[in-house]
Amino acid sequence: MRTALITGGAQGVGAAVARKFLADGFVGVLLVDRNQDKLLCMQKDLGKTAEIYCGDLRDNATPAGAVAKAIKSFGRIDVVVNAAGNTERCGIQDTTPEAYARLFDVNVKAPLFMMQEAARHMAAAKSGVIINVASMLAHGGPPNLATYSASKSALMTLSRNAANTFKRDGVRVFCINLGWTLTDGEHELQTGFHKMPQDWAEKIGARMPFGRLITADDVAGLCAFLVSPPAQMMTGAVIDYEQMPVGTFDEHPALKP
Repeated sequence: MRTALITGGAQGVGAAVARKFLADGFVGVLLVDRNQDKLLCMQKDLGKTAEIYCGDLRDNATPAGAVAKAIKSFGRIDVVVNAAGNTERCGIQDTTPEAYARLFDVNVKAPLFMMQEAARHMAAAKSGVIINVASMLAHGGPPNLATYSASKSALMTLSRNAANTFKRDGVRVFCINLGWTLTDGEHELQTGFHKMPQDWAEKIGARMPFGRLITADDVAGLCAFLVSPPAQMMTGAVIDYEQMPVGTFDEHPALKP
């Protein structure tokens, strides 16, 4: 009889997680997103087991409002998945204070206060799981994603700290560092902002070690494991969900002829 609150639930990874949880027997999911039209479409698609909360994660009131809606709708909150993220492109040399605020508000501040609000209810019930979706770029990242990478690194550290904070309250916390993941939003970004061809994912995926990019359904499957009984004796894990181990190369570029 579990329930979940999922940010970024109107599309991409968040939507895939919602579908997977409901398929696995969750009795309700609350989808949090700022796009009301997409939220309504998801709610129609998922049926009466889905509730929605339209709010901008940059707004300080959104975490408390979303958790309150979940408690009102379901009477409890068992799982939180912070899947929403801002992927704005900016590096050390061109990050503005406004861009910095947008990135850290969505990628760090919102998950922190969502954890704070949800953990109160979870600790009272002595049960709960929080999953924060970060990025492999938390380990460093390219020049044009410096501030994004820093925000995801902060989220990774917050996740470990939260796991330590709540370890005796029955609340388990995880962080997933995603590798390159194919979603509708990523496709729009690559074809729009980066001017890639429509078949970019197939071409790039074919060069990956396992022959394709990660999908939102792959991530949903990992989330389903983390909230399942086989994972009940672990917390604080930061999972690098990637096809290439950190710090390794097939061949170092400097050594190529």
